[in-house]
Amino acid sequence: MNHSDKRILFFFPENPFSKKAGNVARAYTNLKHLKSLGLNIDLVGVDEFYRGFGDTGEFVDKNIIDDHLVLKRRPIRNKKSYTYWKYKIIKLFTKQKTSNNGYFYTRYFMDTFTEFYNRKKYDYILINYEFWTDLIVKLDLTNVTTIVDTHDWITLNEYYKNKTLNIGEKFNEELQNLSFYDKVITISNEENFIFKSFLGDKVVNIPPSFPANYETGTTEKIYDLIFVGSDNPFNVESFNWFIDKVMPFLPKEVKICVIGRICNWIPDRENIEKVVFADSLKEYYHKSKIAICPMLGGTGIKIKVVEALSFGIPVVGSEKAIDGFFQKTGNGCLVSDDPKTFADIAMQLINDPVLYEKQKQEAIQFFKDNFTEEKSVELWESILN
Repeated sequence: MNHSDKRILFFFPENPFSKKAGNVARAYTNLKHLKSLGLNIDLVGVDEFYRGFGDTGEFVDKNIIDDHLVLKRRPIRNKKSYTYWKYKIIKLFTKQKTSNNGYFYTRYFMDTFTEFYNRKKYDYILINYEFWTDLIVKLDLTNVTTIVDTHDWITLNEYYKNKTLNIGEKFNEELQNLSFYDKVITISNEENFIFKSFLGDKVVNIPPSFPANYETGTTEKIYDLIFVGSDNPFNVESFNWFIDKVMPFLPKEVKICVIGRICNWIPDRENIEKVVFADSLKEYYHKSKIAICPMLGGTGIKIKVVEALSFGIPVVGSEKAIDGFFQKTGNGCLVSDDPKTFADIAMQLINDPVLYEKQKQEAIQFFKDNFTEEKSVELWESILN
């Protein structure tokens, strides 16, 4: 069904066209899928996130996006401006909210968003991350289907970062936010089970998806291992664990390719090639034998693992690498939290072509069964209807 007469407001704090992390890749893919269904899409982001990642916000794909707003907390500093003084005075009499990203919700921020929203008639509004829910609670949402993409189980994710977190209070806030929406999207089986237990059939699981990238021919493999990651704390901790604990058990001639801002946080090694930014990962994945995912923390499905599977590349990871997979074996992944076993598995795959081919075929089949773009578009279609 074509939804060309329908309009969606898509809120994602970062620039989804920046290709810099798994969560961004997911947002970009969802935009592509919504566009393929014929929707008119307006995109809203947050200035501090754009600037924090060195993104001017100028680049958005006009073939996907019809209108674009980047929200700022304060008007431009101009002492001759009525707007500047208006919001400066309002700030003096406004108490800052602390929970649910309250830091951002200045009157100017909220007024700018509300004015943008009120200019058009929307059929759908999609918020990425439940903690931005306060953006829309006071809007007129008559005849608007509200959707939230959770991306993660936020309470558990926050607990990993802060073990003194009041879990009951935080999870209650998370559930309250999610209950506000007509549809709640999860990306992993575990989170789907948890949220569905509380919120029922409004919860729909849409796993990450990628095009089928596996080769029919053969490219020369110049890297034994590849790791793709942003510089979020979980990636930094995990890859440094790999360097400190696993690499001593690997022969020095094992060639490793690392791609992403994670490169800025790891030490130089002769057998590690660092690529801080790659416009396309395709050539690097095709030149690599095995993807690694030595994650120690973080929740939810690991998008980097699904991406590797889309290239038909076996994955060696920690137990966390297969979080969110309903099928824990026969999925193209071999896992262990023991450093020596991790290294041994990698070397077995490198040295045993029969085992390697078995894992490769499992990776391709598991990807085809669960993570194709066609399946994702079908699920979006069911939500929009």
